[in-house]
Amino acid sequence: MPNIEALKQLIEDMGLESAQKLICMFHEDALKRTQIIQDYVDNGGDIKTLLIQAHTLKGMCRTYGAMKAGDAAMDLQNACDDNDEVLIRKTALIALDVIPADVKASFHFMRTLDVKDS
Repeated sequence: MPNIEALKQLIEDMGLESAQKLICMFHEDALKRTQIIQDYVDNGGDIKTLLIQAHTLKGMCRTYGAMKAGDAAMDLQNACDDNDEVLIRKTALIALDVIPADVKASFHFMRTLDVKDS
């Protein structure tokens, strides 16, 4: 369930139409970033790159009301900071489960709103 208060604040700040456009961009960007996490899980890679993706996702998700996703991204970021490969893989798998679902919930919630709802 998305953080409704965060999404209401976004609508108040930007207007519904702009907020909906931004949530579409957020949705696409978050999915691209989770693909980078998936690539890391599948093929290994650079922990610094993974750290940057996790850090960016943490902020984006929290901004767009996907708080569970933001928390999962923060856990992954912390694991990368600790440079613990076992913990990185564990938190990456959790992030891959949580982030897309939570991002999708925020996206769908915002797309259901109409101008009269705001």
